[in-house]
Amino acid sequence: MVDSKSILKQYWGYEEFREPQQQIIDTVLQRKDTIALLPTGGGKSICYQIPAIMLPGKTIVISPLIALMQDQVDNLFRRGIIAKSLHSNLNYKEIDVILDNFIDGNLKLLYISPERIESNSFLAKIGYAKVNLIAVDESHCISQWGYDFRPAYFNIPKLKALFPDATMMALTATATPKVLSDIIEKLNLQAPQVFKKSFVRENLGLTVIYGADKRTELLSLLKGVRGSCIIYVRNRRETLEISSWLEHHDLRSVAYHGGMPKEIREKNQIAWMNNSVNIIVCTNAFGMGIDKPDVRLVVHLDVPPSIEEYFQEVGRAGRDGQKALGVALIENGDIEAATLNLERQFPSLELIASIYDRLCRYCKVAYGSGFMETFDFNAQAFSEHISVPYLKVFYVINILEKEGWLTTSEAYKEPSRLMVTTNTEELEELNRTPSLKSKIIIYLLRKYEGLFLDFVKIDETKIAEDLRIEETKLTQYLFQLQAQGLIGYLPRNAKPQITFTRERPQIEYFSIDKNAYNQRKKMAEDRLKAMIKYFKNEKACRQKMVVNYFEEASENCGMCDVCLGSGLVSASSEEVKKITEHLYQTLQRRPIHIKSYIGMYPYHFRKRVMYVLKKLESERGVLVDEFGTLSLPA
Repeated sequence: MVDSKSILKQYWGYEEFREPQQQIIDTVLQRKDTIALLPTGGGKSICYQIPAIMLPGKTIVISPLIALMQDQVDNLFRRGIIAKSLHSNLNYKEIDVILDNFIDGNLKLLYISPERIESNSFLAKIGYAKVNLIAVDESHCISQWGYDFRPAYFNIPKLKALFPDATMMALTATATPKVLSDIIEKLNLQAPQVFKKSFVRENLGLTVIYGADKRTELLSLLKGVRGSCIIYVRNRRETLEISSWLEHHDLRSVAYHGGMPKEIREKNQIAWMNNSVNIIVCTNAFGMGIDKPDVRLVVHLDVPPSIEEYFQEVGRAGRDGQKALGVALIENGDIEAATLNLERQFPSLELIASIYDRLCRYCKVAYGSGFMETFDFNAQAFSEHISVPYLKVFYVINILEKEGWLTTSEAYKEPSRLMVTTNTEELEELNRTPSLKSKIIIYLLRKYEGLFLDFVKIDETKIAEDLRIEETKLTQYLFQLQAQGLIGYLPRNAKPQITFTRERPQIEYFSIDKNAYNQRKKMAEDRLKAMIKYFKNEKACRQKMVVNYFEEASENCGMCDVCLGSGLVSASSEEVKKITEHLYQTLQRRPIHIKSYIGMYPYHFRKRVMYVLKKLESERGVLVDEFGTLSLPA
């Protein structure tokens, strides 16, 4: 019989497993429920992919993102392993072919989203397959106390009921003890074997530069690092702005965010993976399933909502075991923005009840009816109809979905997008001869911001209403404008829809579990507070702070800015001597501004440099003018 190491060598080219991959695989092969809690880059995927190859039956993998599923399928294909994923971009015939091959053919590994389990037709058909293993990736999503709760994960026990003899496996990179307990309970794992790898990253130096000039610091960081870099931002537009700005400073980079057309995302990702460019500027949509070993630097320009998410992102640095850096450039405005964003995500219970009631009336759902009824739903039109800002409506619908009152379609989550791809001269030429096409272009430019920068979400129904034309006619003209090279147009797959999953109660009987909701809100606040505390910390070892969030850590890392002395405000006599000599050599060439001079030193050393500068100024060993420029005394 072929053993797991032979499979590893044959398909992955490795001689040995990483700790504790071998033990995890052996446990799964012994048909025991298993939890693999491994940090980002710890090699979780192999832990279910190798058993999937070795077990006689089939394996189902539940994964939260289409992009993540497709990355895994593509990686396996390159290794000569057949795997497929079911996603919303496939038609019914394509899905049937894949399922037939999974049931009766040679397809052994099938990736699905948790939402797929809601389909009765899927469950009816998949039940004919002989499934030995069900692997739940990103399993922390099943916990209401986790940072990325996905209510659709509650569907997973339906699969277990369908295949009671199948081994269950849960995988995650980030789970606190409370979340881990929730995973065991909600997935109904039977006496699971839990494998945890320490979160300590001995090769990763963490630094927080607080309140500095972000862009100046970013340039300095990037010019001092050889190898691949990831820059995380929280805003799609920022990815393009920062990438363009870096290009302007002769640093080759690409942007990546979830709203980009798939072809552009893939092109930019491949360019970065192949080292055609060193820098990728991205939102948190980037990174899932990406295994690039030589990332030397990960930069955060905004505040992530939790230490779980932060450590997952920063953990993409140094997977090859070589030294790497994780640097956060943070200012007070970033913390204020993160706090405000959190408040928006948890609107008042009164607002939730009010919007639910108005939503039922908008869809003409009578009291006592509505169960599993589906309606075309234009969220923008609804928000205007009830005079509530769209973002508030979005967050309320998100909560109603998590609380099990309704579900939304993929088209709701991913509406149509449009970008102007021509220049202003060509648009002026088009407008010289007024037509419906020119009228559409003028409307788009007035209604939507940023069309020249990136693909922007649009609402064809609203546009058609405002222009007083049929929506089908508008769509035809948009395709014509695209054919002329004036715009890029990515229509949604279908009309956005909303499905009510409960009968509509009288308003006084509508309820959300107030205690659970407030507890979930408090936990989100606590996660953000922990993140802010980490960023503002000047005394404790940064890696120890992060690791202590998940498990007990005993030793300082010796590599973060705090361990290296960023909090020290005085310098030793030897340090004073070296800084003074370097300063005089610098000033003999030319005067220099204080900020520019201090910026020549690593961040952890800068307070000591400032100490020396103040000492020299007080002793008249150096002059500082009213503009902060340093010079030598005459």
